[in-house]
Amino acid sequence: MTCGSAPFIGLGYFGFSAFNYRVKFYNHPDNMADIFTHFVRQGCKSAHVLCYDNIMKAIRMAYEVEKFPIMASLVSAKSIASQLKALSRLETVLVFVDPLQSDALNVSTLQKTIKSIRDAGMVPGLATYIPGSTIPAVEDIGLDIAAYLVPVNKQGKYMQPTKEKTLAAIASTDKKIVAMKPLAIGKISPREGFPFVLEHCHGFCVGFTSKEQVDEAYHVLSEITP
Repeated sequence: MTCGSAPFIGLGYFGFSAFNYRVKFYNHPDNMADIFTHFVRQGCKSAHVLCYDNIMKAIRMAYEVEKFPIMASLVSAKSIASQLKALSRLETVLVFVDPLQSDALNVSTLQKTIKSIRDAGMVPGLATYIPGSTIPAVEDIGLDIAAYLVPVNKQGKYMQPTKEKTLAAIASTDKKIVAMKPLAIGKISPREGFPFVLEHCHGFCVGFTSKEQVDEAYHVLSEITP
């Protein structure tokens, strides 16, 4: 389990809560740092970050308490070089290409981004919003990646083009699979959602907006894993 950061920027799929999340967290890096720190103190010492300035600042603040490895997702609207430079100053292990770029399947562009990640000393992966189509295509191309970041949850929400095709694509690759949206943006409880995700993926990231949510997730995880 990895601590996600999607709620912190108030993405639209969080509905009416999105604006409040952005004000509470993105505008206040110390609040984000507090969540990251509480999470890693519980035992799973890793986070998944989106490469936005205040999120990176929050990680640096959390590092003042304890350093931990991170996975990161590039943001297509920002300079890849500047994002990789910022990530190289952190304990960054794995960097996912932005899903908009991944799903466009422009081979030369993907190869260039993947090489940039390798050259920066980090391991490349692909994030995708359409895993049922993108994963098989990428496997045929043979890109130099180690992992996929994929929407996976028991209800099949956000698993495009279908839940069945997504699961088949996941089963067809030997790359590591990290699940995003494992609780379908709050529509599934950890007790219901975690076992399904662990059945199909090597790991998953969850966005938290309170320490109580972190504690609940750890409690459930301790009951369902050895």
